[in-house]
Amino acid sequence: MKISYNPEADILKVFFQESAVEKSDREQPDRILDYDKHGNLVRIEILNARKRVANPQIVEYSVILPNSEAIESPVAEEPEPLSLSDRRAFMQLPLAERRRILASQAEAMVEHYEQETEWREFQGG
Repeated sequence: MKISYNPEADILKVFFQESAVEKSDREQPDRILDYDKHGNLVRIEILNARKRVANPQIVEYSVILPNSEAIESPVAEEPEPLSLSDRRAFMQLPLAERRRILASQAEAMVEHYEQETEWREFQGG
């Protein structure tokens, strides 16, 4: 399974398999379900993700073991670097939207560093 988020387009995608998409259902305006030729779910796309998901840039996961114990991820997954086309798309956005996106990212970083105190050891305090 793979999860990707494009902050410029504000689309969150959850990939379940690498099959080619044969059919897409858009039963609700903000969600697209993609299926392969056998009817298996391939991908879910969530449009306007910032309105639908608490923080689409942070991923946490857990694995349920047969004896019902859960193993939780110790660290959130790092987002993949943006491609050149994603960066160009970002630069095409209106200035106010770019500032909003960057402010949101800055807030997420502040929140992370306020919760994570290990970095303070490097600053001697």
